[in-house]
Amino acid sequence: MVTFIILVIFLGLAAALAWYLVAHDHGEKEPVLALWSAAGLGFAGALVAAVVENHLINAGSMQAGAPHGLMLKSSMAVGVIEETCKFLPLALFIYGRHFFNEHTDGVIYFALAGLGFGLPENLLYTVQFGSKAGVARLLLTPLFHAATTGTIGYFLAKRKLARKTAWPAALPLLAMMLLHGFYDFGLAAGVPLYTGISLLITLGLSGGLFFLYQRATNLDQFMGLSVAGHNAFCRACGFPNPKHHLYCTNCGEHA
Repeated sequence: MVTFIILVIFLGLAAALAWYLVAHDHGEKEPVLALWSAAGLGFAGALVAAVVENHLINAGSMQAGAPHGLMLKSSMAVGVIEETCKFLPLALFIYGRHFFNEHTDGVIYFALAGLGFGLPENLLYTVQFGSKAGVARLLLTPLFHAATTGTIGYFLAKRKLARKTAWPAALPLLAMMLLHGFYDFGLAAGVPLYTGISLLITLGLSGGLFFLYQRATNLDQFMGLSVAGHNAFCRACGFPNPKHHLYCTNCGEHA
């Protein structure tokens, strides 16, 4: 029963974050299929990452008692593999799409990919290792994958809207790989100091996701891409409102 409750909480948290991001997007409405595709690509990335890690990383190197040097090396490898598998497929799919046209889009789509990656992982760990493992992950990782990938997505969208080359977004990707690796190492090492650092990393990244989303919202408003600013789009139907009418000429609702 406890395990079932934990599974429901994981599902609820993921649904709540997805709702929050989409509901508070004040720009052009995102295609529903694209939103689901982002989550689906994240899930596919989780499958690919699991296969790659199974072939490249010795499971014993991440268990208690393993030399810390080997553990850190394996943790960094996990960070590289998982962040790449979460970010790269969606980036290749969405970067050139016409609807990827707001700063908030970078957070929304890539956070959804992170949820598609992290939610099945949390559910699987809870079912496989029991309620204690589920509670631990509930405290530490419910938004971790969404936060790391959403952070990278924010900077990718910012590059696109500034009409600059996308490759410098590799720097935030590298930063998330390193933080991910240190986070995994801190949990695996079993040293209280390292565990505390891991907790700070996941809390900081999770809080940072909401900070970046607010920052993205402000940038969209400043650029006239948000109904909260210059009513560039109708908040009811998402139809373009280039003349900034008070009421939408498409659906008649307050823009």
